[in-house]
Amino acid sequence: MSPSTDVTLADVDEAVADRLLQLAKRDASPDEVAPPLGGPGWNLERTAWFYRYHRAAAAGLDGPAAEKSWAVFNGSCIAGSVRLRRDPTAGIPSAGTGIWLGRSFRSQGIGGAALDLVLAEARRAGLKRVTARTLSGNLSAQRLLTAAGAALTHDDDGTVLAVVDL
Repeated sequence: MSPSTDVTLADVDEAVADRLLQLAKRDASPDEVAPPLGGPGWNLERTAWFYRYHRAAAAGLDGPAAEKSWAVFNGSCIAGSVRLRRDPTAGIPSAGTGIWLGRSFRSQGIGGAALDLVLAEARRAGLKRVTARTLSGNLSAQRLLTAAGAALTHDDDGTVLAVVDL
């Protein structure tokens, strides 16, 4: 069975957050997962942010944070995380998305499958548009977003805006 056929999303409770953090520490750069807080590496500030973020996102798109995060599973293995965050400034029901996968789960179709699942969640939530931002040098992310139907706009700041109309 190919990895993309065995990809699921799961709510992030405390136990799943612990597993996500373990994956992030062993298989991802801290900058791919958390903002640059408290200096380089996984420090107390980044770790505290990680738990606060997932606790706040547990309330869902209609909660105070207007955000929902899920763990991405490939079979029984935790592979990373994906999120949706409502964008109240967009003029239509919209959300931004972001994903990170552990290095050992990349280039296997897992990211594309997870993006398809989160776009389905967005449709169920009544959203009409999902956006994402990546770096202009991240060609893998751009291919993944294009395959999901995104229109890409290269910005002068070295980033790329992806827009998927649902």
